[in-house]
Amino acid sequence: MLKPLLVAVIAAFMLSAGCASFSTTPNYALLIKNVDWPLQDLSSLVAYELPTGLRTTSENGREFYSKHFILDGPKYKPAGDAVERYTATVIVLGDSRPYDIEIFVTKEKRVLTGSGFDYAEIGHNVMLARELEYKLRQELSKRREDRNIIDDFRVF
Repeated sequence: MLKPLLVAVIAAFMLSAGCASFSTTPNYALLIKNVDWPLQDLSSLVAYELPTGLRTTSENGREFYSKHFILDGPKYKPAGDAVERYTATVIVLGDSRPYDIEIFVTKEKRVLTGSGFDYAEIGHNVMLARELEYKLRQELSKRREDRNIIDDFRVF
């Protein structure tokens, strides 16, 4: 009688411990934690740092997608109709400051369809994501000259 109860308690403990360590960030994504910038300034910075510029944002203004690009040596170029192309995605997580920023770069390949061609996701490029993360970290560490002095102080 005691064994089934003991097994159930141990199973419940293991399940709750497993869920507590579960992370929603994919293994190909990089994360910048505790960014204490206003969302509007953060959005401007992300849009400026995306390779080849900003293509679109989500409806809530927290997901940023770069224009499609290719690598030409160390430089980024617009992809056009390239066979393989990349897209950088930056997502601002959290409902208030400090925010977390998730960064990943998706690799796509052109595939033939019945009505022409389309692009299919074939993986992710962590090295390009690290490069974008480095650029963002460099800019985030700089002091903003145009920030309001009141933003530097916290009341509580």
